[in-house]
Amino acid sequence: EEESSKKRCDTHHEESKNDKASLKMPPETSAASLPLEGDPSWRSGAFPPLPSSQCFIRTMGLLYGGQGMQGFCLNRKKQTAAGLRRLQGQDLVRLVFFQALPYLDEQTRDPKKLRLRFFRMVPVFGQLLQRHRKCPYTRVLQRMCPLVEESRAARGQPSLLIRPHCDPHRVYLFVRACLITVVPEELWVSDHNRLQFFTKVRCFLKNGKFERVSVAELMWKMKLLDGFVVGLVRACFYATDSVGQKSTIRLYRQEVWNELQDLAFRGHVAKGQMEELTPDQVASLPKDTIISQLRFIPKTDGMRPITRVIRADLNTRLHHWCIRDLMDLLQACVRSMPSLLGSTVWGLTDIHKVLSSLAPAQKAKPQQLYFVKVDVSGAYESLPHDKLKQVMSEALSPIQEQVFAIRHYAKIWRDSQEDVKKAFAKQVDFSEGDLGSSTMENFTMALQQSSNVHHSVLVEQASTSNLQGKDAVQVFMQMLSGTVVQYENKTYRIPQGSVVSSLLCCLCYGHMERVLFRDLTKNSRCLMGLVDDFLLITPDLNQAHTFLRVLLAGASEFGDAFTDVRVLPSHCLFPWCGLLLDTQSLDVYKDYSSYAGLSLRYSLTLGSTHLAGQQMRRKLMSILRLKCHPLFLDLKTNSQESVYKNIYKLVLLHSCRFHVCAQSLPFSQTVANNPSYFLQMIWDMVRYADTLIRRCNRGLVLGDKAQTGSIQYEAVKLLFCLCFLLVLSKHRPVYRDLSHPLQKRHLERLLDLRLARVQQASNPGALLDFLQM
Repeated sequence: EEESSKKRCDTHHEESKNDKASLKMPPETSAASLPLEGDPSWRSGAFPPLPSSQCFIRTMGLLYGGQGMQGFCLNRKKQTAAGLRRLQGQDLVRLVFFQALPYLDEQTRDPKKLRLRFFRMVPVFGQLLQRHRKCPYTRVLQRMCPLVEESRAARGQPSLLIRPHCDPHRVYLFVRACLITVVPEELWVSDHNRLQFFTKVRCFLKNGKFERVSVAELMWKMKLLDGFVVGLVRACFYATDSVGQKSTIRLYRQEVWNELQDLAFRGHVAKGQMEELTPDQVASLPKDTIISQLRFIPKTDGMRPITRVIRADLNTRLHHWCIRDLMDLLQACVRSMPSLLGSTVWGLTDIHKVLSSLAPAQKAKPQQLYFVKVDVSGAYESLPHDKLKQVMSEALSPIQEQVFAIRHYAKIWRDSQEDVKKAFAKQVDFSEGDLGSSTMENFTMALQQSSNVHHSVLVEQASTSNLQGKDAVQVFMQMLSGTVVQYENKTYRIPQGSVVSSLLCCLCYGHMERVLFRDLTKNSRCLMGLVDDFLLITPDLNQAHTFLRVLLAGASEFGDAFTDVRVLPSHCLFPWCGLLLDTQSLDVYKDYSSYAGLSLRYSLTLGSTHLAGQQMRRKLMSILRLKCHPLFLDLKTNSQESVYKNIYKLVLLHSCRFHVCAQSLPFSQTVANNPSYFLQMIWDMVRYADTLIRRCNRGLVLGDKAQTGSIQYEAVKLLFCLCFLLVLSKHRPVYRDLSHPLQKRHLERLLDLRLARVQQASNPGALLDFLQM
């Protein structure tokens, strides 16, 4: 799941140009890369194939299609010595069972004869091709997923065109009707197989973006084919992710999407955000210029442009590594000179550090606080290039002759609740620094002293020390002037946009803060900036007005336009970047409004594995670790009442995740098959949550055997029982074997625990955030 911190990118670009002489790419790894969006699924044509439990059909294979039926696998043609010809039955057999798509491009005069059992399938597959060529796909599509009249009346209004995307169930009905028409009865073998396959198709079309289905699960209790469903959906619909909908996939009719995309593109050109290049300018571009492809993803009220470098040649890979090295070098500069970023915060941990310096004093001596919230519109493309060059020059000029060391390494460790874990890391530091040591031993010792890296295995992958500050300046200048995209055979130059964009914005806003707010006193105010969202907390009303006036007056120099400006002096819960701040006590709550109207199914990536129960446990434990953050659970900065409420809402949402995971188990596995395992999983989560809460409150006594303290283990366990009973009681037949043990523990705790805080936190009024989920 995503953290509450919000990072916007109105024009996101993967990377830009590079300097091959100065920045070198680490050695390539031998690991096979995963399929990208729209790539073929599990059949690679390799023989013998992988076991079915290790072969997957990925939902990402549906994305960004909508090219019409000419690209559908059954409409492809076979390359022969005499030219292209239509597919025949034996071609389809080889395509499905042997060489896969590469077979169509081969020119084999005397192909190897099919074995008898495959040869007997040729007439059946030939019949499938004949039925396919007679199938009225267009009429079926219009009947099952008709074009909405509203979309025709909404020409020129992208916000109205975004709404009529096709419901996954209607898309399933279209695919089902086509399967019934095209697939012969001999291939279904039985009605049971057909119903089983339809069930898998319906679930597959409702999956999230990053999910997958194993071939073993697809073939369980049935025998059938692969490729038809994905190819048909890609041919007739445009599948895309969307902003603010987590991993939900939206399916648009091709006609609607084409109109929506054209409107969005014309709108961005009209705003001056894209400059079309003349043929002479295109011809004058350097040969190693990286040209990206442009696409759009829907937002609530518009479309966001996304550019991607799809090619995988050596020049493109070097380009990617150079931009990442630039970002790592800038991060090393920021670590050595934190003042460059001003009041920038990078997430919940930084926000907690800032509020920790203000909240205790506010609780000890309450005073009236004023909150000013400012949101920058179009932060990335609105930054003037001249100002960006000035800021980068100030940041990099002191280190132009410095040499940096880059080290790639792998980290392996064992977590008490999440088993063995691994991560790949990259460390960039000055060569003369401790972390820039040339030996892995010295680097490891320095890493232990500077971070919490203990009881781990570090494996060095690559190490270089030939990156200089002046090389990074050159790469930055090339990136700024060489961001080029293609759209409908035309070439455009766009404002800067890359993986470095967030850091560049923060450097510019840090410079803006030093220029505009140097006269504001720091001892009585708290200013935070999460990329393009600013928040000022101050007890001085004049200072709040001065901040707002100076910011609005001087922001034009930095190309900024503000879309959301709020000043709230009264007592309320102030929303900012996924948080709710109590304007009187500075207690912090999680803002769950982003879950409204969205199924939790699309906030989890469950995957498909033969050890689904263990995967479910690891997933729930890892999410629990992320959500039990000190910002919400630290009793030094939050009141005891707010911490109990945060725990209750956190556990209530986690019990909903438990239900979603249990309903997504493959092979018709249910909780009733092994209730003791899932009950033990709940008790393990109770212990892990209690451990995490204590880590957030080191130095405080939370509970002991005499049941004294702020948050006892028994209170945490009772909150888990209450939340799980509330969620699972809505599905009593499914969780009958879990409800009784939870109810029993619930009653035991009622007899010997002071429940005032628990009862207050679990008040029905605390459920208002979850009513829309």
